[in-house]
Amino acid sequence: MTKDLYEILGVSEKSTPDELRKAYRTLAKKNHPDANPDNPAAEERFKRISDAYDILGNPEKREQYDLMRKSGHNPFSGDGGGAEGFGDLSDILRSMFGGGGGNPFDGRASASRGTSQVEIEIPFVTAAKGGTVQRSLRLPVACRKCNGAGGSGRETCASCGGAGRISSGQGFFSTMHPCANCGGRGYTLKKRCSTCGGAGEIQSREKVSLRIPSGASDGTTLRTSIGGNTVLVRLRVKNDRFFSRKGRDILCSVTVTAAQAVLGASLMVRTLDGKVKLKIKPGTQPGTVLRMRGKGVTHNGVTGDLLVTVVVKLPVNLTDDQHSLWIKVKETGS
Repeated sequence: MTKDLYEILGVSEKSTPDELRKAYRTLAKKNHPDANPDNPAAEERFKRISDAYDILGNPEKREQYDLMRKSGHNPFSGDGGGAEGFGDLSDILRSMFGGGGGNPFDGRASASRGTSQVEIEIPFVTAAKGGTVQRSLRLPVACRKCNGAGGSGRETCASCGGAGRISSGQGFFSTMHPCANCGGRGYTLKKRCSTCGGAGEIQSREKVSLRIPSGASDGTTLRTSIGGNTVLVRLRVKNDRFFSRKGRDILCSVTVTAAQAVLGASLMVRTLDGKVKLKIKPGTQPGTVLRMRGKGVTHNGVTGDLLVTVVVKLPVNLTDDQHSLWIKVKETGS
């Protein structure tokens, strides 16, 4: 298992944000648990892909990660290297690949028990304003037949000595493999549960209600508890046909006729809270951006604005009378 985040996403270190996003979405769709209901390995890949994008998709984290790669800093050495300025990111990487207690990504079934990661898509307006969404999520739950034990007669794995994984190579970019003998658990069972096959858990559909905070963005991860298990819910925000977003500001455009731009007009414009009247002043030029204060996203107690770009639609297929009028306008030099 590679520990290089760029390799996990299958991109180069010079990839643009759009290329990273495209690679992530392609891999996430391919390895999503819903598309691979009986493939635990795909679920683990999905988790690593998602966490890799969480770092590389964030400009500040990506810059710190790139610096870490170039410096040769090894977050897995446990030698206090965080003092060099990589402490937070080192903790994240150790959480992803091993080296810390309770790590859900180190290949051990017992370590990942009780923590799940899922991804849901939410409407643009819900992300911007906040709200509650209802979803049916496919989550691992403890096998009722064996009470999560996976079977009986547990013995420490002779191949990995209970570590659950075997490494090859050296340093930061060493390769980690789940132990083939125990499947990454660190132990073997004399008798496996016939219901879960020794996994200790089964997949179940759970109906949940999730509260989305205002100002949530694409990639925001929420932590919630469902059935006694911790669930990390990653949000994917749908594109909106009318709105887009830049920080706390909401962006949109309205189209007016040439006459409305020249003479002025009042229009009803859609906002996050419904339609509001917008005044177009006489002589408004194409591309003018009008600011509607306080109509943006509220995040951490601060509310942004709605920025409306004016698009002027010029007439086509003029009648004879209209053609004559435009000739007069041209002749006046206006």
